[in-house]
Amino acid sequence: MITILGGEILSALGEKEQRLKHLFEGSYKTVEKSMNLMGEELSFPYYSIDEGERNSALSIPLHYLEDAVQKAIDKCALTSEELSRCGLFVGSASNDLSLSLPLGKNYDNTQLNKVACERIGNGYYADHLTKHFGLHDFSLTYNTACTSSANALLDAASLLEGGIIDYALVIGFEMFAPISFEGFAAMQLLSPGKLVPFDRDRTGIVLGEAISALFLSRDDVVSSPWHFLGGVSSCETHSVTGANPNGEGISQVIKTALERTNITPDQICGVKAHGTASALNDLAEINGMKRVFSTSPDFFSLKPYIGHTLGSCGSSELLLMMECIDAGFLPGTPNFKNRDIELEWTPLIEKKSCTEGHFLLNYFGFGGNNTSLVIEKVSS
Repeated sequence: MITILGGEILSALGEKEQRLKHLFEGSYKTVEKSMNLMGEELSFPYYSIDEGERNSALSIPLHYLEDAVQKAIDKCALTSEELSRCGLFVGSASNDLSLSLPLGKNYDNTQLNKVACERIGNGYYADHLTKHFGLHDFSLTYNTACTSSANALLDAASLLEGGIIDYALVIGFEMFAPISFEGFAAMQLLSPGKLVPFDRDRTGIVLGEAISALFLSRDDVVSSPWHFLGGVSSCETHSVTGANPNGEGISQVIKTALERTNITPDQICGVKAHGTASALNDLAEINGMKRVFSTSPDFFSLKPYIGHTLGSCGSSELLLMMECIDAGFLPGTPNFKNRDIELEWTPLIEKKSCTEGHFLLNYFGFGGNNTSLVIEKVSS
């Protein structure tokens, strides 16, 4: 049995006490980010970890990564010897994408002094964290868009089951990247206002930063009331951008995840939806769930609290969900007001009491990679 030991998340919700207060009350906070796109000045809401500077300096992401991992180690009370048996799995979609632009224009080498070339690619961060914290030499990095750290968690569980490692550290890593921010704006996918998943009047995604560090193990190594039961990742080829709106691809990963974990749909106590608030993604997700569940399960989106954190949302949203259930509730979905007749189903609006049970977590990535995970919490 794969055990989930817990971890830490750095996000726009702040420290744990603040996070739970926001999640309990259905509140959140955003800032405004501006850009010049094709000569037009545009401004969009954004979920920032803090007001610190964001530039190409390597010290910035390393500082946040080290902070998140150290806090997770302290929470899980792991020793140096235990960390030496811990593999590392890093998921990030576009953290260093912005640096590829100056490097690509570096025809005359004038950019060499401005850009830390070795920073391109998640392998740099994996190597740094392995050495800094004395982890096992085994590490893998993932870039599958919004499913990156969810897929990292899947492979971490496989390596634990195989006995190759005794502990696994899963990192979800996404910080502000101007080129991806501008790219989403150019595709007209960014909401100019609130993030309102599954609402009739939803207007698109709101991006955000998050760095999460999540530790896993096996029950023969260390016990926990939280268990990772399994999951599935699969790519569909309906389009080059995302899932089939009829939900066929999404339903397949949900069905397979439930079958592989021997959990029936009626055993699911809550669904952490992907819930991006884009028109087609929300439609595809609801249609996919309708193919699996005979009636609407209790489902909610965490993105109105921390934004769409791209490759970080796998581990970050799992940790947030665990914290809520440990505190005795499933969170509501902020901002929802108007039922969409085409969707029919509506998310939880108000929080609901919940302390244990089986839970489904959905992640559907840009490019058609779909991932569903199943976890449980048992009475301790």
